[in-house]
Amino acid sequence: MFSLTPLNLPPFKAKISRKNNAIYIFDELRKKELVLTPEEWVRQHWINYLSLIKNYPKSLMNIEGGLKLNSLQKRSDLLIYNNQGFKVVLA
Repeated sequence: MFSLTPLNLPPFKAKISRKNNAIYIFDELRKKELVLTPEEWVRQHWINYLSLIKNYPKSLMNIEGGLKLNSLQKRSDLLIYNNQGFKVVLA
């Protein structure tokens, strides 16, 4: 298990729980608990930074969405849309 490393993002009150020897973090976008991995720790910090600090609507965020890059089908960790529905940030 990894330690919850402080990131260079504002801290937030993550909803963390332990079940069956696994640690979970609640994902506000998907409305469910996910196994807490280093990747999920960083992703949840970004989601909270964008929504709470930058006031970006969660409704314009998509996690692990599919996208087409040239002719290749890819998966994004976090996809941000503008008000017109166009992808503006891929992470």
